[in-house]
Amino acid sequence: MAGQVGRTLKLSAEGIKKANEALAKSFVTKSELATHISNSRTKKKGASARNTTGMSRTTIDEFFDGSPKNAKIFKEICAALKLEWQDVADVAGQCEPQPLASLPTNIQTRNTSNQVQDIDALVQQVRSRFHDDIQRLHSTMPLWGVDRWVSLGELFVDVNILEEMSSSRKSELDDLWLDFSENPSYRSLDRIGLGKERQRVSGLDVLAKNTNLMVVGKPGSGKTTYLQRVVTECNAGNLQAYRIPVLIKLREFVEDGREVAYSLEPYLEKFWQLSDADTLLNQGRVLVLLDGLDEVTGENGKNIAKEIKRFARTYPQVQVIVTCRTQSYTGEMDWKSLRFQFVEVADFNEPQVRAFAEHWFKAVMGDESEGLVKARELLEQLFREENQPIRELAITPILLSLTCAVFHQRGKFYSKRSKLYEEGLELLLERWDESREIERDEIYRDLSVKRKLELLSYVAGKKFEQPQYVLFEQGEIEGYIAEFLEIEQRDSRVVLRAMEAQHGLLIERAQKVWSFSHLTFQEYLVAKWFCDKQDWERLVIHVTEPQWREVLLLSAESKLNVDKYILLMKQKVDAILADDEKLQYILVWANHKSALTEKTCKPAAIRAFYLSLGVKQSFDDSLSLIISPSFNPGISHCLKVDYLLYRCLFHSYEPDFSQSLYTYGSCEFSYMSITKYLDFEMFLGELIKDSLNLQPQLRQALIRLKNKLPDGQKRISYEEFWHDNRQTWIEELIQNMKHSCGIGQNWHLTKKQKELFQQYYNANNLLVDCLNRGCVLSDEIRREIEDTLLLPIAEIEKHKREKAE
Repeated sequence: MAGQVGRTLKLSAEGIKKANEALAKSFVTKSELATHISNSRTKKKGASARNTTGMSRTTIDEFFDGSPKNAKIFKEICAALKLEWQDVADVAGQCEPQPLASLPTNIQTRNTSNQVQDIDALVQQVRSRFHDDIQRLHSTMPLWGVDRWVSLGELFVDVNILEEMSSSRKSELDDLWLDFSENPSYRSLDRIGLGKERQRVSGLDVLAKNTNLMVVGKPGSGKTTYLQRVVTECNAGNLQAYRIPVLIKLREFVEDGREVAYSLEPYLEKFWQLSDADTLLNQGRVLVLLDGLDEVTGENGKNIAKEIKRFARTYPQVQVIVTCRTQSYTGEMDWKSLRFQFVEVADFNEPQVRAFAEHWFKAVMGDESEGLVKARELLEQLFREENQPIRELAITPILLSLTCAVFHQRGKFYSKRSKLYEEGLELLLERWDESREIERDEIYRDLSVKRKLELLSYVAGKKFEQPQYVLFEQGEIEGYIAEFLEIEQRDSRVVLRAMEAQHGLLIERAQKVWSFSHLTFQEYLVAKWFCDKQDWERLVIHVTEPQWREVLLLSAESKLNVDKYILLMKQKVDAILADDEKLQYILVWANHKSALTEKTCKPAAIRAFYLSLGVKQSFDDSLSLIISPSFNPGISHCLKVDYLLYRCLFHSYEPDFSQSLYTYGSCEFSYMSITKYLDFEMFLGELIKDSLNLQPQLRQALIRLKNKLPDGQKRISYEEFWHDNRQTWIEELIQNMKHSCGIGQNWHLTKKQKELFQQYYNANNLLVDCLNRGCVLSDEIRREIEDTLLLPIAEIEKHKREKAE
C-alpha cells in the first residue's frame, strides 16, 4: 500500500546509524531480525495461533531506509533492536498530517461544471499529497539472488497479459492429466487446465479497457511487480492521471484493517485523511490495486474476498485490479459478474528474457558496459540447444533471476545442469520467504534446507514411479509428507500449505489437485532421491520410458562414481533386443557393414548410421554424431555411396511432381531448360558423377537405370512414365544395392519389432548422452561401453571373454 493508516514514525539520520549498529550487534542480517519478531508474535499469541502474521523482510528494509512506518510496527522493531524508539525517531518530521479538504457540503447545489472542477481539484490534491510516498514505497523491487533492492526502472521488463483465458476450469484429476499428456510442451505445468494461450498484450495497455482485472500467475511470475509498475505509472501521470492510485498488500490489510472489519471505504478515508471518500469512489476517480488474494488464508481470506466483491458491486465506476496465484481464486462466475476479466501474467518470451538479463546484470555490476558484456555471455550460453531445459525454467522473473545469480557467481553455466538446479533450488528455499510475510507451519519452518530438499525429493520420487506421474490428489500428497516426517496426516495438511506459501514449488492446480510448479524441478528432485539412495537397479528399469529420460540424465551427473549405474543401464539397453532373433541378426548386419568401412570414426557411430538408414529408413544421424561429433558420411567412400543409394531409394518411393520440370520461353511451343530434378534422379546423378570410384558392375547398373528415365521431349510426360515404370525401376535399384553393397533389404518387421527397435535406438541415444554429461566414470568402464555400443549379444559376450583372457 502507499503508506500506513494512522500515525507513522520514521528513523532520523542518526537513528538509521544507531539501528544498523544494533542490527550488527544482535542479529547480523535483516532476515534474522524479521524472523525474531515473527517468532515473538507467535509466542505472544500462542504457538497454535493460526492467524498470526509475521514480520516481512520488506517492512524491515523500509524501516532501515528511513521510510515512515506504522507507529506500532516502528516501536516493535525498535524493541527487538533494544533501542528506545524516542531516541531514534525523527520526531520533528512526524507531525500528524492535516486532513485534506473534503468537497464542500453544498456540492449538490452546484452546476455540473463546478462539480467536475471540484472533483478534479480534490483528485489532484490527493495525488500530489501522496506522490512522493508512492514513488518511495513502490518504485523499487528486490533483486533475487543478491541481497539488494533496485529501481523498478532498472530491472522491470513490461509484463504481457494473456487475454481470453479459458472460461471453464477443469477440476477432475483425469481431465487435468489428459490436458497435460496431450500437450507435452507444458513442462512448466502451470498451464494445465487453463486453456490455450491467446493474444499477448501489454500489461499496461490492458488497463485501457477500463474493466476490473483478476491477474493470475504462478509464484514469482511478476504479479506484485506488475502492480508496482501500474501504480507508479499512474502516479507519474503516464496513465489514468484522472484517478488516485492506491496499492494495498492484502496480507497487511488483514492486520491493519481489523479495526474496520475489512471495510475498504473507512480504510481509504483514514489513509487519505478524508472525512468522506464516497464522492471520489462514486465518480470512479480511484484505481484500487489489491495484491496477493491467495496470501490471506482461512476465514480472513474468505472475508476479504467477500469485501472486494462488495466493494466492486458498490462502486462499479472504480477500476479494481486483484492479483492471485494461478488457480487459487474461487467463485469465478461471481467475479465475472462484477466485470472482472481474468488475465494471466505471461511467461517471458525471448526478447523479454534478453532484456531482463541485460537489466539484471547492469544493476548488479553497477556499470552499463560491464553489465551488457556479462549479459551477452549468459544469453549466448542460455540459447544453446543443450541448455533448452534451463530456458524452460528461465521464463519468470524469479527463476530467471536465480539463473542470472548462479551464472554471476560462477562466470559460466555449470557443465552439469543438475548443479544449476541444485543451487537454484537452495536459493529459492532460502530466500523466497525472506520478503514474504506469510504464515508457515512450525514443523516445516524449522526444517533445514537440506531436509526440505529431502522431503521434496521423497514426494517427487513417490509420484514419478506411477503411470500418472504429475498430478497428486491432496490425500495422496499429504500421505507422502506424513510418511516422510513421521507425523499425523492432519498435520501434514498444514505442512503442505506452508510449502505452497513459502516457495511455490508445489501448487494446487484445482480443488485438492496438486503438482510441482515445473516438471524440470520434479525431474531433478526424483534424480536426487535415487542418487541419495544409490538405488540404481530400481532406476534403470525405466530406461525405455520417455518421461524418465531427464531423470536418468540428471542422475548420471551425480557427484558419485556412477560405474555401477552406467553398467546396469548398458545391460538393460542390450537386453531390449536380446530375445528377438531377427533384430539380433540386424545388429550383426550393421556390425558387418561397419567392419568393411574405412575407420574414419568410431565403429559404433558407423553402426548407428546403418541402423538409422537400413531399419528406421531415416536420414537422422543424431546418434552417430553424439557418438562421434566429427561423423560425416562424405569422408568415407563406402559410406558416401551407401548414403546416396539410400537417398535415391527413399525419394523414389514418393517423388515430388508438385512443380513443373520445365519453364516456358516467349515462343508458345519452345521449351527452356529443366529447372528442377526429381529428388531420386538428383541423387542418382551424384553417384554417376563419381562413377570412376564405383565398382564397375554397380557403375554400369546405375547408368542403365539413368538411361531408362525419360529425356528430351519425353520428359513432358514424366509423371505418366513413372506411374507405369516405377515398380520395376525401383526393384532393379534395390537388387543392385543388395548385390553390390549389401544394403536396401526390406526386413519385414512386425509392429512389435519396430517398437522394440525404436526403444533400443532411443535407449542407446540416452546412454551415450549420459556418457557425455561428464559423469564420474572410470576410463575402463567408459571404453568397455563405447566399444560394445549397438553390438549383438554374441559379440558382446565375445568381447567379455577376450577381455577376461
